[in-house]
Amino acid sequence: MSEEVNHRRALPFKTQLFRQEKLLANAKASAKQSGTLKASLKSSVITKQLAKTQALLNIDDSDSDSDSDSDDEEYEAIDFDADFESKFKPEEMRCFALVAHNHMKPAMKEFVLAHKNLLKKFRLTGTNTTMSMLREVFGNDPNVVYGPTCSSGPLGGDAELVALMCTANLGGMVFFVDPMDAHPHAADIACLNRQANVHNIFYMNNPASAHAGTHVLRTALKEERTDLIPSFFFTLKSPSVQEYQKRQKAVLNQMTGK
Repeated sequence: MSEEVNHRRALPFKTQLFRQEKLLANAKASAKQSGTLKASLKSSVITKQLAKTQALLNIDDSDSDSDSDSDDEEYEAIDFDADFESKFKPEEMRCFALVAHNHMKPAMKEFVLAHKNLLKKFRLTGTNTTMSMLREVFGNDPNVVYGPTCSSGPLGGDAELVALMCTANLGGMVFFVDPMDAHPHAADIACLNRQANVHNIFYMNNPASAHAGTHVLRTALKEERTDLIPSFFFTLKSPSVQEYQKRQKAVLNQMTGK
């Protein structure tokens, strides 16, 4: 990878936006001369995508040394959540859990609002407050299918989600963990995280990974790609489980004298 590419990727978002805007202006000028809008359209899409991603992920570029004179300009947003027809019905897939700690609930609501058309293609489950938020967002939409509503996390909700996972009823999870606060149910949180790895489910644990993961989910549903989201259809295990089972078998053989 060239040094130029590495440098460009290290730039703050505002600097990237400004440079893309300059590219857009140059592309438009070039398009007028050549009679084509291809370069202009490509540059415009990149600019809009960067702006949309910055807003969704709450990116702070306050320390940016960008020389942009257009930082305050508003960029037209791309519709990342256009409605589409899923090749799978919600009932044909395992549940999709949404969970967020208290200080992360506003971020979860923003995530849900930004991806409503995608999320309603799944059978949704989660802890009590998050499920209440989902019903508020989706209202009386008859196309939304809900799975079980679990208790609040400190009252056993995380453990209930683990049970769904262990009984092959949970295929994926978005869990916005608050890394800045202590939790009375820390053991349950650790168990939920661990079992998500043991059962190798589709798991996104912060807004950045969740935003990226939606593109995989959308592609899988639109193109009937079970290979992209296998945990929603099949029981998976971490590769380490096989080694664990070998050790357990050796212990059993030692106990039985085999």
